Amino acid sequence: MTSAIRAAQRGKKVTVLEKTDSVGGTLSLTAGHLSGAATQKQLQAGIQDTPDNHYNDIVRICRDTMDPVISRKAVDLAASAIDWLTELGYPFHDRAPAVIYGHEAYSVARTYFGKEDVHPRMREAGQTILRLLLPLWNEQVQKGNIRLFNRCKLKQIRLDENSVAGVVGDQDGQEITFKAHRYLLTTGGYASSPSFFEDHTPGTTRLMSAANPASTGEGIKAALDIGAVFQGAEKQMYTLGGIELQPGSGRVNFWGAWARMSNGKDRKQREIYVNIRGERFMNEYDWSVDERERAMLAQPGKKCWILFDQRALYDGESLVPQWTVDQLVEESYREQAVWQATSLRELAVKTGLPPEAVEATVNKFNESCALQSDSQWGRTYLDHPLTHPPYFAVLAYAYALISFGGLQVNDQLQVMREGGQPIDNLYAAGEILGAAATSGQAFCGGMLLTPAISFGKWLGDHL
Repeated sequence: MTSAIRAAQRGKKVTVLEKTDSVGGTLSLTAGHLSGAATQKQLQAGIQDTPDNHYNDIVRICRDTMDPVISRKAVDLAASAIDWLTELGYPFHDRAPAVIYGHEAYSVARTYFGKEDVHPRMREAGQTILRLLLPLWNEQVQKGNIRLFNRCKLKQIRLDENSVAGVVGDQDGQEITFKAHRYLLTTGGYASSPSFFEDHTPGTTRLMSAANPASTGEGIKAALDIGAVFQGAEKQMYTLGGIELQPGSGRVNFWGAWARMSNGKDRKQREIYVNIRGERFMNEYDWSVDERERAMLAQPGKKCWILFDQRALYDGESLVPQWTVDQLVEESYREQAVWQATSLRELAVKTGLPPEAVEATVNKFNESCALQSDSQWGRTYLDHPLTHPPYFAVLAYAYALISFGGLQVNDQLQVMREGGQPIDNLYAAGEILGAAATSGQAFCGGMLLTPAISFGKWLGDHL
């Protein structure tokens, strides 16, 4: 959208093929976090920051596993994109920029979000950006500078030597060939395609996804057919706390229900986590988000059961931010993803966990609470032993909200072919590059949404 808008504002004629009924892509799913250094908002807040600092933070968080060329371009362009949104009237929250602890935190406040994009009112936060862009988009559509084809799926990219000669789209069953001087792929990721995911992600068995249902990788497949390079899938990371309300569906709803498993800075963890063996496997309170994510990925099925008692249930904010405590209790009566029982043994039987192991694990944790010393995992917050029935369990998964593999591009965002040669007139931006390009094997705040906007803006200004 940003690329089409900026190009159209320059007087270029832009044709957009949109797979779904409406534009906006994954803006309906993103938490709406942007990140950038040396912005107008930072300067107004008296925050000293530079793109170098931002880049160094990314290197630290992802352990230097990102694409250095693309991530460097992303941090260098971030401020101009955020300042552009500022000029358009983006309704920043009073706390922005801030340090956010939902994932591994930056060293300074450089994360931005809108007034409506925080809990408990947080609902489809990316819509704040969509509402800002739509008037610009509609203006260019009405002028005839943007020509939009809805429900048009990319089927094929036609290559003539080292240039794209055209693309074939399928609109409601009718094939249409489109030709242009420049082509830009922004078709998103593949985290809603179990077959694509499992074929390209080492070690993956069952995919649990909260991604846009349209994120099935057609653009990547079409590019691979003409020799493009695919990379980064082995760096796939997952978000913690997915709740599969319909067992067997393979889907979790990021906005409907997820368990807050980030860390003690984000929420006081009053629960313990056990794996399929009924054993604790992490420090539920003190560990960094990155450590927690990696510990979860090492568990069978990338899942765990979150155990707590009646006192922990009511002593603070709900484990599931979208639910009240009463709603969580109500869900336990369905016994699909949440359970309750009058004893630990009964709870273990209901959830399919080994009863003796669960009882031993909880008894050991309760002893740690009494001693105020967790010799097993070093947890410091030990104020909630599991001693007040009924007991509860929530089955939580590590799930894919985004995909980390994507097309390799050069510093001009041209799609690269095998052998190291860029395709002359084919470019790519957004999640089709893969989260690993800008975030490495980790979640670096704002480093997917911001590059999507800034790369699109840059391409629209330069192509």
